[in-house]
Parts: sequence; C-alpha cells; structure tokens
Amino acid sequence: MKAFIVYCHPSEDSLTRSLRDEFIKGILDSGNEYVLSDLYKMDFKADMTEEEYLRDAYYRDNPNVADDVLAEQEKINSSDAIVFIYPVFWTEAPAKP
Repeated sequence: MKAFIVYCHPSEDSLTRSLRDEFIKGILDSGNEYVLSDLYKMDFKADMTEEEYLRDAYYRDNPNVADDVLAEQEKINSSDAIVFIYPVFWTEAPAKP
C-alpha cells in the first residue's frame, strides 16, 4: 500500500511534526510506502490565480496546468490512500495562507 501524506504545520518542533514522523514510521514498519507533500516546505499557494480561474470557469479544452499541480495529481493517482496531518486546534484542514 502507498499513502500520500499532505502535511501542514509551520514549525519543525511541534506535536504535529512528531505525530507525522510516528505515522511515517508505522507505514514503513508495516512494509508499506508513502509520499509526502509538506505544504510549508513547498511554499504552497492557496490563492487561485486569475489564469487558473479563467481556465476552470470556462472549461477550456486546452488547460494549461502548472507542473507543480501535475506533480501533486500524480501523487494522488499513484497512491492507495490520502492522509491529512495538521494541527487539530485549527478544527478544519488549513488553506495554508
């Protein structure tokens, strides 16, 4: 099994980071594999650009999808599970401002 982990926390020294590391250890110990997207390390941009809006709003036949988006889509398509790890005190998955 392959898990795609989407991780979001600004601090390298946090409970959330420790939980992520333990989760990864469990995946590896069980003979499985993972791929990780760390939204802060990736400098993930949550805001939609005007170009993205126009592409999606008008259902263009020839979408110009950025390479980083294609890479994330490949992570999704090649995985059996998607796991989101973020601080629970935020109560909802972060947009990562």
